[in-house]
Amino acid sequence: MKALKNISSLAVAALVLPVSAHAHPGHDHASFFNGLVHPITGVDHLIMLLAFGALAFFAARKTATQLSLVAAALVAMVTGTIAGLNIGAISGIEGAIAASLLVVSAALWQVLTASKPVKSMAVALCVALIFCHGYAHGVEASGNVWLFAVAMAISASALMLLGNRLAAFASSRWVSAGVASASLVYLLVA
Repeated sequence: MKALKNISSLAVAALVLPVSAHAHPGHDHASFFNGLVHPITGVDHLIMLLAFGALAFFAARKTATQLSLVAAALVAMVTGTIAGLNIGAISGIEGAIAASLLVVSAALWQVLTASKPVKSMAVALCVALIFCHGYAHGVEASGNVWLFAVAMAISASALMLLGNRLAAFASSRWVSAGVASASLVYLLVA
């Protein structure tokens, strides 16, 4: 329960940070190529997707379960994009994107020693926060959104799978320290 409290505290702290972690206005949301490169050039997405792939590795040692977690994150991202297109801007989405970076860091820190219910809750929270990344893109979308979304899903899949494979070589709680450091630098500069 203490692990869940720590993750929740980080999420609340990130929500009150004065950060603009939007889906990078100025990026074109209308082409396949831009959808492919956006998760790589959007630093918040890059950090979150690589870290979530690592989290999936540490949370579930079976490859099939890891792939199911990656698929759940992709479904959340695409669902978020569709919701953003149809609902429009809501307050707090940028704070949730910022929180996602700190929450995934805390989840990585806890996942190697946490109980199964805490692991499940941390992974579910990260999947929900990936929804927010997609939502922001849906709100800002223009042009051929579906082409952009399909390409973004392909790139996001590749990044999560890369994070998953990298975690196999670095089975340590200190992976979370690297993710947290990269996240804080990004949040301070953004």
